[in-house]
Amino acid sequence: MKTRCELREAGVESDMDARCKMQDTGWVSTAVHPASRILHPASTSVALRGPRLGFTLIEILVVVAIMAIVMTISVPFLHNAIDRRKGMNGAVKDVQEACKMARDWAILQQTTQELRIRPGDGVFEVGAVSTGTSTRERLESKDVAGNEWRMPDNPAGSSSRRAGGSFSVKLPEGVVIEALLTDGEDATEAEVGRVHFRSNGTCDEMNVVLYCSEKNERRQIWLEVVTGLADIETDPAKFKMH
Repeated sequence: MKTRCELREAGVESDMDARCKMQDTGWVSTAVHPASRILHPASTSVALRGPRLGFTLIEILVVVAIMAIVMTISVPFLHNAIDRRKGMNGAVKDVQEACKMARDWAILQQTTQELRIRPGDGVFEVGAVSTGTSTRERLESKDVAGNEWRMPDNPAGSSSRRAGGSFSVKLPEGVVIEALLTDGEDATEAEVGRVHFRSNGTCDEMNVVLYCSEKNERRQIWLEVVTGLADIETDPAKFKMH
């Protein structure tokens, strides 16, 4: 077996000699000994993957699912908000909202509230009873002994509390008031029709017919005098104007 010196004289350099020679001459060896290539599995996976520059498929799917849920919830509300003031449906909602507002303020503030309807302009206004406007006697509600059990109405302006607020809404374009009855009187041609809501939840009679010329639609809205709640009829054959 030849020694290292004999191999060196024969012009055969060992791996160790080659590495030493390169270090002496200033060259850095890029050769890697086979034994040094055995790395830890974790470091091998990091070296193979490299720096993270994007999103995984699972992350993208999660984001898409969240966006789909948000759109599913929000789209109906946006659609209702956009179409709320359009056409016959928007007009019916406006009238119902005006009646509800007058009733709520009358009960909460314990004062008589007035719903003023202007047929020519298609405007519904809610506020305290105008000065000098007389109100109809409210319906009697007596107990077994024959005594009135409900609290009397507070006159407008006599209470130190704020007597309601102000609310106004105009019917959508294309919808008009075709007929209006307030407290049993025809107010279709009047400048303003008045409906009173009382603190006990009762109200005057009101019947209003809305007409949309674009779709030839009619809706009747009336008030239950005992509860003060608005009701609607969609079939013209069942309209009751009394």
